[in-house]
Parts: sequence; structure tokens; C-alpha cells
Amino acid sequence: PAAAPAAKEIPPEPIKDEAELRTKAFRAVVKDDTAALAEVVVDRVPCSVWSQWQNKAGKDLLTLSEERGSSAAYSLLAKALGLLKERKRESFEEREAVWVLFNGEVQPRRATVLEDTPPESDDILVEFWDGDEPASKVDRNLVLKACS
Repeated sequence: PAAAPAAKEIPPEPIKDEAELRTKAFRAVVKDDTAALAEVVVDRVPCSVWSQWQNKAGKDLLTLSEERGSSAAYSLLAKALGLLKERKRESFEEREAVWVLFNGEVQPRRATVLEDTPPESDDILVEFWDGDEPASKVDRNLVLKACS
């Protein structure tokens, strides 16, 4: 069988005011302004185009957001690029072993879930393995299932 002729790549359509939009996007990243950034990268310019943009220092939007500590802009860009995914909400069963991660702490704490908790619940009742503190509810975003 004869090989099919190679398809010619069609260059992307030029974007009206691309230079202006590019400048707006970089300024929005520096200011951590997600509304202005989304207007460019979500609403007006395809990901394949804006992900290739670089400033005069050779930095792309994602790298610049990291360097400037623009966490909201980083989150928006990383989601658009498929780098971040929302964690699936899981149910927890009574007597299940879990890890609880607290902000500012390096080491997670082991705990036991004290009641069945559906995925819709925002808090989980746990009892920590260390210390004498009473059972307490913790934000589900801080809780990870322990390997069994």
C-alpha cells in the first residue's frame, strides 16, 4: 500500500492584537490578577499560542508566576495547561487509619476516623494516635488515606 501524503500543517490564524494581549497577560501575572489573566488565556487566546509566549528575559507565563509568587495566576495557568487536577472527594469509613497534614508542619499526624464520612462532608471526625487531646473535626482537605 502506498503511504498517504503527509498532511500540511495549517498555521494558526493570527490573533488580532496579539502583542497587546501578550503584554496584558504578563502584567496580569506580575499583579496576580486572575480576572485580567483569564480574559486573555481563557477567553481570547488558545493555549497552544499563549503557552509559547516569553518575555524579554525568556520567561514564559507559568515560570514568571512561580518566580513572582503569583499563586492565583500560577493556579489558573497550571489548570489551563492540565498540570493541576482537582482531587476526588473520597468517603471515609469508621476506624479507618488516615494521615492529617497541618499547615506549617513538616510531619503529618496519624489518626483514626471515628465515624463514616460521605464525600459531601467538609469535616472529618478523627482521633489522633499521639497525645491526649480529645477527638476533633478536621478539614477534609488536610486528610489523606493511609496505605493499608
